[in-house]
Amino acid sequence: MRCSFFVAFAFVGLVACSSNDAPQIPVNKLPVDHSKENLIEYNRQYVEFEDDEIKHYIDSLHLKMDKTSEGIRYAIDNRGGGRYPVDGDVVKLTYSVVLLDGTSCPELTNRQTKVEMGKGKLPIGLEKAVSMLAAGGKGDFIIPALLAYGVSGRENCVPPYSPIRCSVFLNSIENKVIK
Repeated sequence: MRCSFFVAFAFVGLVACSSNDAPQIPVNKLPVDHSKENLIEYNRQYVEFEDDEIKHYIDSLHLKMDKTSEGIRYAIDNRGGGRYPVDGDVVKLTYSVVLLDGTSCPELTNRQTKVEMGKGKLPIGLEKAVSMLAAGGKGDFIIPALLAYGVSGRENCVPPYSPIRCSVFLNSIENKVIK
């Protein structure tokens, strides 16, 4: 009995000491006490863990990226020309999404779409990324999970609680719709 306990303990120790030194995000481990204060603290800790994971990813690839106040990392290759899109504008864009582990989703690779800004047709982080570009602009963005596909993810593509990396090209902006 002692021997099997020692073997199990040693196995757990080896698995826990794997070479992946990236922070591990506690997913779906809500505090037992669901008081407002505990949930706020849990969310704060989650954002902190995820921020560490994103920083580790950026550092490991030696990327040079800036950060918005919302936590979106970005590197603009070309801002484009003219004005930036605002709510109500119809934008045509091409984008690709990959997870930080390198997994890509075929349905989100070189995806071309035309959407009205501010209507919730894109994840909020992707919409904020688009708003940083003018027509012809191109950028690389890392979007925290809660601004990407959030707690639900995107079926068969982006798991829940997954930050994403997006390459975005803003093809065109049509004037704000006047109602």
